[in-house]
Amino acid sequence: MSFNFEEFLKKYYVHPETIDFFKARLADNVQPYYEVGVEEARKQSIAAALKYGGSINLEGTEKEFIVPSPHCKDGIPVTVYKPSSCEQLAAPGIVVYYHGGGNTVGCRQTHATVCKIIARDTPCIVVNVEYRLAPEHKFPANVDDSTCALKWVAANKTTIGGNSNSKLGVSGDSAGGKLSAIVCHEAKNKVDFAVLIYPNVSMYFKHPSVEEFRDGPIVSKEVLDWFVDQYITEADKSNPRASVILNKDFSYLPPTQIIVADLDPLRDGCYEYYEKLKEAGVKVELNTIKGVPHAFWSLPVAYKETCGEAHAAAVKFIKENCYSN
Repeated sequence: MSFNFEEFLKKYYVHPETIDFFKARLADNVQPYYEVGVEEARKQSIAAALKYGGSINLEGTEKEFIVPSPHCKDGIPVTVYKPSSCEQLAAPGIVVYYHGGGNTVGCRQTHATVCKIIARDTPCIVVNVEYRLAPEHKFPANVDDSTCALKWVAANKTTIGGNSNSKLGVSGDSAGGKLSAIVCHEAKNKVDFAVLIYPNVSMYFKHPSVEEFRDGPIVSKEVLDWFVDQYITEADKSNPRASVILNKDFSYLPPTQIIVADLDPLRDGCYEYYEKLKEAGVKVELNTIKGVPHAFWSLPVAYKETCGEAHAAAVKFIKENCYSN
């Protein structure tokens, strides 16, 4: 690894939780995804989620549904979390969540904890989507799955425990943040709000922060390039369904919150997307969490304080858009 953490500490404010997490990952002795290959990368992703994401018990129900899809014969599996506190609400909000993982790793399991936290603290119904992954299923497979799942939820609010008056939002981190943003463009007028956590808004990775953090921490340019190679062809990168920032019109998008990691190669892309929405007159909120890298959001065991800050901001935004008159 070419990343020099001591030099990095001299240049940037790094939250103590990030320092501890980086030391822990060094002790884990994990190898970069591009060296170990897809299957091992997926195992590493699950292992890290179990160790640093932890688990919580949600008082309520957890049910699996299979969303029918014209794109895959077996359908799209989703897990629906409904906290008991939703029973007291006339119209519980619904959040469709798309996990991160560079379109290649990650799954419902890796993001179960953060989905349960959102469900518990808002409270609302959270739908955790198992979209298809690259390289077995390249672009636009996960976009098709994400849009299909959202449209199914919109048509089946009562089936999953809400009702016709339930507000419907989307959320996701990294690649899942990108999918959330794209779904807002694809399913116009079906999404009431969006919470995007460090979304990857462009498949070109040309923003200054990509170069600034090319060696890391956590996600290097080599890792980003490996994800791109698994997922998409050069010709498809210019498709707005892949690079959401290339859309021409943003004016119809719902109220949106963008949560950014300060030490993240995707940071400047998030800032540009925020400006696009702001210029288009969209109600948009930006929250930058200082001293943390990409991927912190779903690791509350390692990032107790900073996850608490980010999760609280998301919960506040969701409540405002689900339950404020």
